[in-house]
Amino acid sequence: MILTEFPFEYFSDKELFSKRWAKTLSELSERRIVNILGVWDELDGEWFDDAPMLIEFEHGTLAVNVRSEKYLALAWNEIFPTEKPRWFGDVPPIPDWHENLFWREYAPLSRFKGAEILDVEIIDGENVLNGMRFETDVGGFSIIDNGDVIEGIPL
Repeated sequence: MILTEFPFEYFSDKELFSKRWAKTLSELSERRIVNILGVWDELDGEWFDDAPMLIEFEHGTLAVNVRSEKYLALAWNEIFPTEKPRWFGDVPPIPDWHENLFWREYAPLSRFKGAEILDVEIIDGENVLNGMRFETDVGGFSIIDNGDVIEGIPL
């Protein structure tokens, strides 16, 4: 899976985003989270925070991606943790680019494994969609663009 080539559809308008994703997001209610994953950079020994995050459910995987602190995109059952993530293809545009990326349980949100989704909200502002907030039976968390860095934050 080459993440820079994935055809995310980005939104900065809440109404348009909601029209596109309302049904999928409403169907998450009462589903249990199997795992929340981020992309780990083995070479640098840290999270590769430009990549989307995945929320695995028993019958589906939601990818959450935010770009430039204002564009939100989702993918449902299109990006899977069984596929090794790659940022660039075989010929990276950056000289001497090396990567060894893989999906890994995102430790800051590990307490939400097994949690039941109660509500999902869009984090928005004027012409800005900055992420998603998930309320569960054990508390809430957000996946946001925090200074051009995608991260999951427990609430």
